[in-house]
Amino acid sequence: MPAAKKSATVAESPPAMPRRRGRPPKTDSPIGAEATLSRVAILQRAIELTKTMPLDQISMVQLAKDFGVAPGLIHYYLGGRDQLVSGVLNDYYRQRLGRLSSLTGDWRRDVESFVRLSFQVAIENPGVSIYVASHNRFRLFQDVQPGETDYGMEFFNRMTSAIMQGGFNADQVALGYHLLAQYLVSASMAEASRQLPAYHQAFIENKLESVSPLQYPGARFVSKSFSRLSSETAFEEGLRMTLDGIEGWKRDAGLATMPAASGAATPRKPRARKA
Repeated sequence: MPAAKKSATVAESPPAMPRRRGRPPKTDSPIGAEATLSRVAILQRAIELTKTMPLDQISMVQLAKDFGVAPGLIHYYLGGRDQLVSGVLNDYYRQRLGRLSSLTGDWRRDVESFVRLSFQVAIENPGVSIYVASHNRFRLFQDVQPGETDYGMEFFNRMTSAIMQGGFNADQVALGYHLLAQYLVSASMAEASRQLPAYHQAFIENKLESVSPLQYPGARFVSKSFSRLSSETAFEEGLRMTLDGIEGWKRDAGLATMPAASGAATPRKPRARKA
């Protein structure tokens, strides 16, 4: 009799996993393929990038490449470009506010300290400084989510409150803040863009020394002094002059309302000559 055939046991292969739609995630990103994507993480990456590049050059596509994801995911977690810009600027003002001390009652001392500390934060965030100097949107007040703090508003309130300590009226406080803010923007932009003469000392000095002192006496006179100017000197002197001007408002107002000194003769109007 023929031998009975043994039944072969065939192992069943596992069912194939369904293929996901869309592109597979990239892994060659500076952050890493396992990075957790969130609104906070995206903003932190953008804040980090402003240390080396202007804020207005940071795009959703750039952030998507850094996280190794599709740009649509950046929009999903963050929203639009306005949310990106305002989120970075809100953190910028948070940094500035975090370094300010409590008010002491001495308006000039407080304002001088606040401006110096703000300038230091601006130097540490050159990409934001360049943006603030050239854009109006979110320059101060921010588009925050419910429950979040608008640190631009908080900073504005702290600065105006510091100036108020000097007894200035509302118009003077408003103008004083504006002048200080404009000075800070200008000084920060100059430092972030390396516009100070000291950054180009050799070129400027050689250029000024090469012209005729007879034709350009002023240029030759300041050739060495101008070419050495740095933010250490220019910022402090500019701040002092601005604060002196604001302080002068009280002195000028006092002179304008000061009554005539005791015993002083009141000047008479000149008599009209007879024809």
